[in-house]
Amino acid sequence: MKALILAAGKGTRLRPITDFIPKPMVPIHGKPLLEWVLLHLISHGIREYVMAVSYFAEQIENYFVDGSRWGVNIQYSYGDSPAGKAGEIWRAREFIQGAGNYFLVVPGDTISHLNYSELIVFHEQHRGLVTIAFSTHYRLEVGLAKVNEQNIVTDFFEKANLGRPVSTGTYILNDGIMPYIERFNPDNQIVDLPGDVFPALLQENIPIYGFVRGYDWWDIGKINEYEALARRPLAEVTHILTWREANNNSAVFRSNSQGPIGDLMPD
Repeated sequence: MKALILAAGKGTRLRPITDFIPKPMVPIHGKPLLEWVLLHLISHGIREYVMAVSYFAEQIENYFVDGSRWGVNIQYSYGDSPAGKAGEIWRAREFIQGAGNYFLVVPGDTISHLNYSELIVFHEQHRGLVTIAFSTHYRLEVGLAKVNEQNIVTDFFEKANLGRPVSTGTYILNDGIMPYIERFNPDNQIVDLPGDVFPALLQENIPIYGFVRGYDWWDIGKINEYEALARRPLAEVTHILTWREANNNSAVFRSNSQGPIGDLMPD
């Protein structure tokens, strides 16, 4: 099975850092964010990758090259500009189709404690066209309240955990998804996966399966999440970045930085 890593975005929410480097290459503890994403995938035995790149694509390719440094194979799908999640899948179709009937799609800007091995087994068991990974761990950035009929606040929850399944941007898709993407003319416009393609599938009563688990995740594509990670104690950051499930071998943690966020440019 191949994994398509989405790394084409401009990272506008991380400016001014991303005025000089692509979002997946922002440094975290001496490595680019994208390398931490890759290491977690490798720990689940995935060896074939396609990276969807566009903005400052050469920086990503110059760092990862063909993947042999990590014992994996990496190919690149290029575009002049980001095309949306479904559009990037369409661009990369020649690389990912026929590599086992289904493929994994992973965001290149998210640190996730998702168990990819369990997700793959789930998809194989259900044999659907689409499986979406959901986490029940999502802390709201605003407060919630209970207000009675007399408009009196009876309870208040400051930045509470939502407790409902939230998509973390990871999917397993069968090759049969391509005709549904093609309907939206992806060669000429941006096409989104959850915004365009998934509603069309539901309208035709095509099952979309949800893999729901309580795993932690961090969207580093947002400047507040990136800064929050920088402020965490070193031991906490180490645990977040090198975390592995109990049934997987832990990765060796190496860092050339003195704090949780390394130098601006990777080695």
